[in-house]
Amino acid sequence: MQSVSSWQNYRRKSTLGVSATMLYFWYFGSMLYGAFAVAKDLYIGLIIQPQLLSFFALINILQIYWYRYKFSKIKVALICAFLCAAYAGLHVGMWKATEKAIDRGQEGAVTFLGVLPAIVIAIGFFPEFYECFKEQSVEMSNFFIMLDMMGGIFSTISLAFDYTFDYIASITYLIVILLDFVLAAMKVYYYMRGTQGAGHRAEKASRSAENGASIASKRSIQKELASKGLEEC
Repeated sequence: MQSVSSWQNYRRKSTLGVSATMLYFWYFGSMLYGAFAVAKDLYIGLIIQPQLLSFFALINILQIYWYRYKFSKIKVALICAFLCAAYAGLHVGMWKATEKAIDRGQEGAVTFLGVLPAIVIAIGFFPEFYECFKEQSVEMSNFFIMLDMMGGIFSTISLAFDYTFDYIASITYLIVILLDFVLAAMKVYYYMRGTQGAGHRAEKASRSAENGASIASKRSIQKELASKGLEEC
């Protein structure tokens, strides 16, 4: 999913419509789920998947600093090093904490550590919802949303092929499926309203340019009138 977004950003040389806050939540939320999956010894695919999601979320974050904020290569490299170090430290810490809770039979702590990634990832969707509401358009591609939703569906199904179905682990995937469905519904809604996509953005830019030109014209007229008034005096 994030690999698709990374490729689109690279091709467009832009991160338009991508929320940096969302990516940070997804980056660390996937790290939490990855640590939980390792500690619970889930199916290997379910251990690799959150690591890949974090990796591509990191690429998207770095693209935002590169394309949107025009940071230098050194600054981007330093941000990358810091985020990788934070990821590694927190991943190992959460992994060991979850293992210890499992070994001690602390079901409450295990449940909390399993639900926490779902909460963090879910919170990450809301900055994107806000951006969509503000722009009256969903910039994520149909393929991106569909791929993310299908990933959640197949990951949930794959839990059934593990030793036992882990209901706590499935919460993260079910929340992602639900919130992706909300994004898809918003996209259909904005399309029906005629505010979805590049055409709407071009229209907004045109209006903004016209308003700017109108203001500039009014100011020039005011200056001319003021200068004429001074000359008459």
